[in-house]
Amino acid sequence: MFWILSIVKLPLSTLLMLGGLGALIIIAWSYTYWRAAVKVAFVAVLVEGAIRKWFLPSAEELVYFLKDVFLVGAYLKFYFAPDPELRAYRLRVPGGMFFLLCCVVAFSAMNPNIGSALLAAYGVKIYFMYVPLTFMMPYLFRNQQEMLRQITWYALLAIPICLLGFLQYKSDKFSVINTFAAGMSETGATGFGVGDRVRVTGTFSYLTGHTTFVIIFFALAFALLSLRETRWKPVLLFAMLPMLAGNALMGGSRASVVTMAFVTVGFALATLSGSLVPRRGFVMTLVFGAVLAVGGSVYFFADALIHWEARSQTANDTLTSRTIDHPVAALKAAFEAGGAFGFGIGTAHPATYAIRNKLGILPMKERAPLLDNEIGQVLGELGVAGFLAWYGLRLLLLWLNWKSYLASPPGIIRTLCLVVVLIAGPFLLMSVVYNHTASFFIFAISGFGLIPLVEATVQRRFAPRGRSPRGSHPHNSSALSDKSVTGNRLGMRLGQHGPDSTS
Repeated sequence: MFWILSIVKLPLSTLLMLGGLGALIIIAWSYTYWRAAVKVAFVAVLVEGAIRKWFLPSAEELVYFLKDVFLVGAYLKFYFAPDPELRAYRLRVPGGMFFLLCCVVAFSAMNPNIGSALLAAYGVKIYFMYVPLTFMMPYLFRNQQEMLRQITWYALLAIPICLLGFLQYKSDKFSVINTFAAGMSETGATGFGVGDRVRVTGTFSYLTGHTTFVIIFFALAFALLSLRETRWKPVLLFAMLPMLAGNALMGGSRASVVTMAFVTVGFALATLSGSLVPRRGFVMTLVFGAVLAVGGSVYFFADALIHWEARSQTANDTLTSRTIDHPVAALKAAFEAGGAFGFGIGTAHPATYAIRNKLGILPMKERAPLLDNEIGQVLGELGVAGFLAWYGLRLLLLWLNWKSYLASPPGIIRTLCLVVVLIAGPFLLMSVVYNHTASFFIFAISGFGLIPLVEATVQRRFAPRGRSPRGSHPHNSSALSDKSVTGNRLGMRLGQHGPDSTS
């Protein structure tokens, strides 16, 4: 711990130099081991808030980019120098449509109101940093057994984070463990509006990160419980689900509780229809898990439930107003303020103001209004065309996951596709651009639905005139190369084909 304390006392210029050197080392390592780097980024997104708040508060802006640094080297390796085995197969997705939508969104970086090429590039980063991760996820695991095992271990990381949430809830509002990261938002803790309890954030920098965490891991727990091969089911059922429900109440977010209920209902309907798992036993497991989560949270976290209800009653809004009235009002206000072209990509993000202050960049010509709804903020930044392209991109990913869910047989792939549909749908109305934790998870897990779209690369080779390649049809002048055979084998390992596949 002493070396950490010494680093904290270093001036910002020295920290930047050390951070740059460390980033180069991490990028070089992640380039060599891209799969491991992506998995480290999944862990980093859970703990970077704790590092920013408690271990390196003087360098929290650098720690904010920790997971991104691991991804940079992985992106370079995967997209520009892929391994030979990766070249043997590809994704059957509308790549041209994805590219066009991204270009329309990125065009907002040319808005002269931004007034800084650096901040324009940062705005593009805010929107697109984790989009490439979507197309890497189908190749991250070498087979379904590895995927199930590692996702299970990853899900169990929720338990220590939830334990920290309990400790925060029982601690004083001014305790060191009840602080936000300071650089890009307010410090201190947020209460429920009644009493002296605090809304917990766990290992995350702000409340939105913790809200995303409980939703994602609640859905993962149900997904793992639905699979016969999953280990640690008693832990998931008797410990993880009640703890996540309790943390949702202690976080004070109504969106998390409503979305978790939506996930439960979605799994129930999919199970009762027989389209999720072939065995009836999961119906009882699902019912028991839901009852246990609700009953455990009510019994063990009754105080948190009281505070959560009090906050809900004093909020002066309803589910209808939150999902319809507020977004419509925000869209109207954003269009009136920014017009058809908006204020420029990233101009309303709190981080851009912090960067301007840190680097002495002049203010933008017109300041983007701050709206209490991300849909309105996106329209205000990107304008009409960029707004439609951004949500078109996310709807396209959602549609591909739904298509994969319908096409996949019962098993882990279908279950993960259902998770994406049940989570990415509600998050269309929630914070993603302004919530880097949600942005990471939404685009990452959307990649699971692309696994059934992996296909072998077919390469053509032409035979001399008048002759056909051995094994081909006499009237066919081409045949599959050895490389495409390799692609088929890799597809079987991923679970795309083969008798032992459940995808």
